[in-house]
Amino acid sequence: MDKPFALLIEDDRDVSVLFRHVLNLAGYESESILDGKEAMDRLASGSIHPDVVLLDLQLPNMSGVEILKRMRADERLKTIPVVVITAYAYYANSLPVKPDLFLLKPVDIHDLTSLIQKLQATKDTSHDSPYDDVTHLHTVSYFSVRLVFALERVNRMELERFGVLFADLHPFEELQQKLDEDVLNVLLRKMADKFKNLLRPTDTMAWSEDGFLLTMFEEFPSEDIPAAIADRVGKGLNEFLKQQELGNGLRAQVGIVMCDDSYNSVQEIMADVNFVRTIVRQKPEAGHWIYTREEIQELRGSES
Repeated sequence: MDKPFALLIEDDRDVSVLFRHVLNLAGYESESILDGKEAMDRLASGSIHPDVVLLDLQLPNMSGVEILKRMRADERLKTIPVVVITAYAYYANSLPVKPDLFLLKPVDIHDLTSLIQKLQATKDTSHDSPYDDVTHLHTVSYFSVRLVFALERVNRMELERFGVLFADLHPFEELQQKLDEDVLNVLLRKMADKFKNLLRPTDTMAWSEDGFLLTMFEEFPSEDIPAAIADRVGKGLNEFLKQQELGNGLRAQVGIVMCDDSYNSVQEIMADVNFVRTIVRQKPEAGHWIYTREEIQELRGSES
């Protein structure tokens, strides 16, 4: 199996040597480029396509911020994980385009090694197509990788929390049995387009084949934002479903799991998402519900 490839864009030669040593020990092939414009030119030309980019913000001829913006605007490059390297946490938090992860200078070698190991754990998923063939939303596997990075950001940057929103389509199993596959796929594509229109283009949106939509949001400025997002998604999807003759009887129940650094893994987050999904599915009316981890644990305790 080919080794994953890491591109290091960093103009400090001593830092480059350290990073490449750790990357090589972790099983990566690596290359360092000292000049921002040269790095962007090579990425844009397609002559290199790394599995991960480690990016300094202060670079000659083109800043790391500009490189990040261009990568996120390029369909071919936007799914490549980018780890920003900076000495200024406040600057990292104010970036106009968010990277996947941050490393704060001076970089501790054990911290770097831990981060590289986490990136390595996601490499098999990163080689698969990140998009679902029917809805053209992201796959759950790809969404899980984005959750890895979100959870890491919460722990590294002292962000308070992020939210995982799901819209459960019920009774989806009955619809699958009733409709021809091609007809169902047309309905799902239309519904996915509606879901996209209810959220920001930069949000990571995914489709699970067993009948629910997912997205993630971070850095909400007030406690009202999650409820407003959930309300908009719930009303928008249910209005759409009522207009679809083939989707008669189908409704969307929306839930949000609020995630903070008390979660140790993506598996714990997704277990809570699926648990909350079973709860909101039983609600008699269409709507939205928001749960913290503490509230979920209380619910689990009451059922045991």
